[in-house]
Amino acid sequence: MRRVRDTDGTPAHRRPARYHMAKCRGAGPLHDQLRAEMLVLFNALKAAEHAAEDAEDVAVDTMADCDRTEVRVENAIRDIDSEAAKIDRSDPTLNARKAIFPDGFGAEIDPEGEAQLTGMPALYVRLEPFAAKGAMGTAITELQQAEAELRAAVLADKAADDAVERTFAAEVAARKAIREQLESAYGRLRDLYKSRPALAEQFFLSEGGSRRPKKADAQKAAPAPAAPAEAKDDKPK
Repeated sequence: MRRVRDTDGTPAHRRPARYHMAKCRGAGPLHDQLRAEMLVLFNALKAAEHAAEDAEDVAVDTMADCDRTEVRVENAIRDIDSEAAKIDRSDPTLNARKAIFPDGFGAEIDPEGEAQLTGMPALYVRLEPFAAKGAMGTAITELQQAEAELRAAVLADKAADDAVERTFAAEVAARKAIREQLESAYGRLRDLYKSRPALAEQFFLSEGGSRRPKKADAQKAAPAPAAPAEAKDDKPK
């Protein structure tokens, strides 16, 4: 019997399980029982695999949402810097850009994801003295909306990552159940054929993989056709 390892992926678990079920079909009462037991676990593994794949898809979506909303926050910060520059042109004594971004606005946009949100409270405090100047109020409102969207996206991304870990753990557990069932079925069939325990092997996928050759492989294995004999010239010389 080909034993599946815990490091093998789901396809490597499904194939021997499916083979075992097919070989057990109608072979006897115990075989039918083993088939029924494996079918429950096989379906559970398929469901776990699909759930893990769906969770991965959602995680990709939420990651994209985080990236998109992060860009919106960065653009809002750039707009605030532009408004601050306009304020300084109107009244250079205010020194708005330096007051709002003492280390330059790059310090606010360089962090990524959730880290970008940590400096927001302090930024709003520095913005307060200039909120009524020019179009700064509108720029601040845009930043607040973008920040709220990014916070929601970050929370959704965390939830999606948690779902990926949870569903993958369930898939790993379902694989383990398949391995345990294969071992159990192997032992029970060897007990059934105790006078010839090797007969149990036929109900499990062998190490060699026991499969028909692909059409292309069969064509490679077939002998090459003999070269046609040269046609003789029947006409008299």
